[in-house]
Amino acid sequence: MPGERKQVALIVQHRATLVCCLLTAVAAPVWAQARPSEGPAVRGVSFEGNHAIRDEVLQTAIVTSSSSWFARSPLVRWIGLGEKRYLNETELRRDVLRLMALYRQTGFTDAAVDTLVRRSDGAVSIRFLVEEGEPVRVDTVVVTGHEQIVPTVTLTERLPLQIGAPFNRLLLLASADTIRARLANRGYPAAEVFRNFDIDREARLGRVHFEVDPGPRTTVGAIEVVGLEGVDANVVLRTMTLKRGELYRQRELYRSQLALYRTDLFSYVSVAPADTFPSAASDSVVDLRVRLAESPRHRVRLGGGFGTIDCFRALASYTVYDFLGGGRSLELRGRSSKIGAGEPLDFGLQNSICRALAEEQDAGRLKLNYNLTATFLQPYVFSPRSRVSLTVFGERYTEYRAYLREAIGGEVGFGYDVAPDLPIAVAYGLSYGSTQAELSVFCAYLNVCSEEDAAFFAERRRRATLTLTAVRERRNSILNPSRGHRATAELVWASPLIGSDTLIQFTKGTIEFSAYRRLFTRGILGVRVKFGTVFPTRYGATEQDYVPTEDRFYAGGANSVRGYGHNELGPKVYVREIAVDSVDQNGQMVAVPDTTVRVSPTGANNLLLMNVEYRIPLSGSSDRFSLAAFVDAGHLYGGPGGSSSFRITPGFGFRLASPLGPIRLDLGYNPYPPEAYPIYEYTADRTELVQVGDYAPALSFFTRWHLHLSVGQPF
Repeated sequence: MPGERKQVALIVQHRATLVCCLLTAVAAPVWAQARPSEGPAVRGVSFEGNHAIRDEVLQTAIVTSSSSWFARSPLVRWIGLGEKRYLNETELRRDVLRLMALYRQTGFTDAAVDTLVRRSDGAVSIRFLVEEGEPVRVDTVVVTGHEQIVPTVTLTERLPLQIGAPFNRLLLLASADTIRARLANRGYPAAEVFRNFDIDREARLGRVHFEVDPGPRTTVGAIEVVGLEGVDANVVLRTMTLKRGELYRQRELYRSQLALYRTDLFSYVSVAPADTFPSAASDSVVDLRVRLAESPRHRVRLGGGFGTIDCFRALASYTVYDFLGGGRSLELRGRSSKIGAGEPLDFGLQNSICRALAEEQDAGRLKLNYNLTATFLQPYVFSPRSRVSLTVFGERYTEYRAYLREAIGGEVGFGYDVAPDLPIAVAYGLSYGSTQAELSVFCAYLNVCSEEDAAFFAERRRRATLTLTAVRERRNSILNPSRGHRATAELVWASPLIGSDTLIQFTKGTIEFSAYRRLFTRGILGVRVKFGTVFPTRYGATEQDYVPTEDRFYAGGANSVRGYGHNELGPKVYVREIAVDSVDQNGQMVAVPDTTVRVSPTGANNLLLMNVEYRIPLSGSSDRFSLAAFVDAGHLYGGPGGSSSFRITPGFGFRLASPLGPIRLDLGYNPYPPEAYPIYEYTADRTELVQVGDYAPALSFFTRWHLHLSVGQPF
């Protein structure tokens, strides 16, 4: 059904586009010949009284259009930039007829359209005044001719043309195509659907009848593969979801095409019947032809970037496709960050353009981040929908102000596509490494306040996890979605029963849902809700809850609650240096007070995150530039480190479209007073921390604002 609804949407879109093209085709040559001397410039085109049809649909049905924003805005039009479009009186009169024809096609037979033209300074503003009237509504929808092969509800459920809706002839055509597609997905690709309707103008009712000629029930015959050079034909045949002898389903042709593209072995894929569909009942087999063009067997990718917290970063990968045959692949990948600030590639940038990392240097975490990975992928395990992967890695990574982790390990994963947009995966990972965090974090979290005792938690240990993930992806775009939704769920279990160290055992679950839809013509509304929780093990004689530092939840930043800096939302601890040694003018060692205060988030066992964002393109920018307004809310709570209050922060931003995704500049505002958390000072021998009270940093109006620059939408 989801695949059929996508087909319905495409059918309606194509039908509407076709009608609008027909409505404008006759006049297009005349409009193209218009000269500036033939009429005044058009500074605005608007519609009034239309409720059933949106402004942008009406605009596509007419020829008259307004000049570009630069040519009509009083602020910049004097510069002479932008395209001017001029009024053609003849086309304006024809536009009235075009709109009336469109309304009649959509069931409003009594619709009337007039125009209001305002002239000033050699230019015009045009308003189309619409009186829609009462529409003819659908009274009944009857489908016949299918009774022996398909239940009626299968064909009539959720048709584009619904009972009680206006009698839209575009949706009438789309409904016939929908019935035909549903039959093609059930083994009847040669089905014909004939449309009949009767309109009672006095009662304003329409009666619709679809008569079906299903044709023969069809199965798949021979499958011919064309265009292979180095890839084995068996790889193609087993990757396809439609097999020889199975019932023909149009939907499976699309899925097979998508599955072949996902192997990355081919740059072009076409899966289609080799000949016309059978017309006689005795001829019920159709052969398929798969046309392919192979992609290069080797691929190298290089990339780089910059971030205020990552400083300079680099990425390189080398992939071998059809490795050892059978459609397998081998990918070698490396990425690094903190280039220019982290040891051993420290060029002192933490004191200039990467100033946010200076505090990491004081905490001993300012080291080069790296990740080296080799991944072997075996497709087709028991089914074309399943796959197995084997990964080995070595890495060092840091969570800003929180911890540094170094580890080597591997992972074995199994994935299965329950549906094309619903993959699930289970993976077993085993690594050996250590995690270093601020002593103050252990002091607040576990009352472990000495360097000697905290060293126990920084020892190298085994970490074994079993991870189950599921993703439901229904967005129209990964980089810049405007409609659809996405749902994810993840469950992670670490236990000595599967090889983990006794100190690293927990159960962690996360669910996230995001949705997008058009709102107010051109705007896009996006919402996200995320919840996570981790159940810790018990540590020590007092049986305190303990969750490894890297497995707690953190919040705040460009993709979280934007009224806070990165990881600044939630419980935290502060460390203030008592004194530093210095030399006076006489060469004597003296103690000079140091007021530097470092902050470290402790993380929490539970996370609640909610975001609402509205984006609208700037007028005249062809959707390249857009503005955004957002409200973020978050709450970190639970665990020995304490909790934070529920926080709601508003803000606004700017988006610039790019091939890599929108370049995003967001400014979030924090209206709350700072919360007080423990502050510690080192003892004289600098081996232990002592809590000296609570501390809350002072905030000015300007420090309440947080600026975030990133690439990609926040969710």
